[in-house]
This record gives sequence, C-alpha cells and structure tokens, in this order.
Amino acid sequence: MKNPVYIEYRRSTKLGIILLLLLSTFGALVHYFRSVDDKVLQTKLRLAAASNQVDSEFVPILAFMEAVRRASLLKLSIPAEPTEDMLPLLQLDSGVTEQASLMQLDGTVNAELMMLQRLQPYFELAKETQPYLVGMYYLSEQGFAYNGQLKWSDYIADYLVQWQKDSKPEPNYERGQIFFSSFLQQQAAVMLPLYADDKKLGRFVFAIKLAPLLAPIYQQHKDAEFMLLDQFGQLISNSMTMPAQNIDQHMLQVQRLSSMPWSLGLLEHKANVFAAGVKEFVWHWLSYAVLFGVFLYALQYRYRLRILSPSKRLLVHIERLSKGSSQGVQRIPYGWHDIFERISRLRQNPPS
Repeated sequence: MKNPVYIEYRRSTKLGIILLLLLSTFGALVHYFRSVDDKVLQTKLRLAAASNQVDSEFVPILAFMEAVRRASLLKLSIPAEPTEDMLPLLQLDSGVTEQASLMQLDGTVNAELMMLQRLQPYFELAKETQPYLVGMYYLSEQGFAYNGQLKWSDYIADYLVQWQKDSKPEPNYERGQIFFSSFLQQQAAVMLPLYADDKKLGRFVFAIKLAPLLAPIYQQHKDAEFMLLDQFGQLISNSMTMPAQNIDQHMLQVQRLSSMPWSLGLLEHKANVFAAGVKEFVWHWLSYAVLFGVFLYALQYRYRLRILSPSKRLLVHIERLSKGSSQGVQRIPYGWHDIFERISRLRQNPPS
C-alpha cells in the first residue's frame, strides 16, 4: 500500500523547490533593479561633481573677460597722448597686415588704437594668468583686428579673415558673452562685444583650449568619458578624447553648466550598467538559492525525522500486528508511544 505521508512529502518537496526558485529569482530581481538605479544615481552624482568643477575652472576666465571690458572702457575715457608706437593690425577685408601709427590721434580708429596700446598688458598676461586661454583678439567694427603680438601668424590671420566672413552678425541688443564651439584647431571661443555710449566699437574674442579645461576631470575620473554639448545640444567634437563614431556604444547623461550655455555629458558603456546589474543578479540569486535551499533541507530533514520515519514505523507496526505478532515493533519513535499503544490495545481488544 502506498504511504500517503510519503506522497505528500514528495509533493511538498517539489513545491518547495519551485518556491525556492521563484523567491530567489524575485529577490535577485529586486537587487538587480536597485543596483541599476544606484549605478545611475552614482553617475548623476559624478556628473554633478564634474560640472561644478568645470564651472569653477571657467569662472576665472569669465572674470578676466569682464576685467578686460571694464579696462577697455576706462582706457577710452583717458585723454589720448601722441606716441611713436606702431601697432600691427590685420585688415579683415584683405588679410593684409599693416603697421598703424599712433601719431595722429583723431577719429574713432585712433581712439581704439590708443585703447589697444594701453591694453597691451592684458594681451601679454592673458595666457599666463589664464592657462586655458590660448589667444586673445580684438576685432574692430572698422575692419581691422589686433592680437597683441608683434606679428601675425599666417594661419591665424587667414582663419580670422574667413571666420569674420562666415560669422553672422550678432544682434545689436546682445551685450553679453557669445560662445562658439569651434574656433581654430581644437579650440572654442567666447566673444565679448564692446560698446561705448551705446555705440558698438568692436569685439573681443578669447580662444579657449578645451582639452586642458577637462584634464582635471579626467584625472579624478579616469574610468569615465566626458564631452561638451553646445547651446543647441550639438556635440563639441574637440572636447572628447574618443572617436565620435563610438558614441552609439555609450549611454549619455547631461548636466547643464552654470558658467556657460553649454552642457557637460558623461558617457558610459551601455554594457557597464547592465553587466554590473547582471553580476549582482547572479550573486544574489545564488545567495538566496543557497539560503532557501538550506532552509528547505532543514524542513525536509525534520519532516523525515519527525513524520515520515515514524509513519513508516507505524505501518510496519500495524502490519506485524495484523500478522499475529503480539508486540509489533520494539523501537517506537519519540512522541509516538501513545498512538502505538492505542493501536496495540485495539488489536488485543477489538471492538464488539
């Protein structure tokens, strides 16, 4: 005869294994989603810290630009004094470099020339005081440019002439900084209009090297890849250290910068977030499986010890009594004495 206790034991074992798998999977999934969420949150915190660092690096540049504009307005208000100095000016319409004399001090052009001559310390100290500035230029509305150097580089002169032709004129109401994501090779630029008595005199152009600006961030976050996006959300290619065609293999998180109308993006391999989550999933699944497996084995062991084994002894006891044995089994399991004795008395004194 089939033992119903044993059948129920096998059913309970199968049910326990199924519950073990389900509970382990559920617990591992919970940890998986939490690990992915923690990874994203960690990336956001890292991006916020990097953005604050870029802002802190760029604020001195903005302060220097504002100091140049204020100094320019101050120099314009100082009475002019004739001097024999010559300024090398680049004619933006022809690309020819000419030496302009400061002997004749009449008209707007000469006032600008005197201003530039008095601003010469700013041109000379720009690169020394601001390590991210690689060039400072003044573009006059009168059609000439000045860079504070004794002569013009042919490459820079040709580029400025072409850049002046390609650039769209900024609105007359624009008095703040205007950012350009592309200027010369591997450079960006910030243009600062100069107005005097509501009359536009010219523009200061500050060339910025982006790679040194981002270098401190890469030193602190060596396992990350950063990039800059302009005010239109377009990639600034010279702000990256990796080929642009590999961006599709990454996830992008963006943080707006407060010192400029650009944004800092953090690239991360798509597989990194999910791969880390999969590792956590497997680890937690195994942990839960082992934990529930030990628990299930303990329950099975106790069930076999307390229920299954005594029930088998009870069946043997009944079978022996049915065959005429007077005592049945001799070793009675702990806690089952009363049942065995009642069955023995029932065999000796059957009901009438």
